[in-house]
Amino acid sequence: MTGNEQNDKLDNWDGFLGSNWLGVDDVKSETDAFVCIKIELDTENNRPMLVFEREEVSYKKSLNVTDAKFLHDDAKIKSPKELVGKNFFFRKTVAYSPSAKKDVPTLRIAKVE
Repeated sequence: MTGNEQNDKLDNWDGFLGSNWLGVDDVKSETDAFVCIKIELDTENNRPMLVFEREEVSYKKSLNVTDAKFLHDDAKIKSPKELVGKNFFFRKTVAYSPSAKKDVPTLRIAKVE
């Protein structure tokens, strides 16, 4: 990385404030499409990490077992790499959180195109 590239990275806080995790409040309706622009391996959980974009904002979402099963069994996606470029639509639901010891709002994949 050149000196100019390093300085350009210091022009704003992008990349230093953590990442935008896709949350319940980010999805207004089941018609909101989020495009998968990249897939990474979440080394902490050994799960695919999807990077979405919607209206020029990036979001991350680690796949839980429920969503991974939906993609494999229902959406017939053969490989996580096939998710890049697809539109994702989410539905809001509640699920039990072991850490919070209660039901909490969460997102589930409703459809992939």
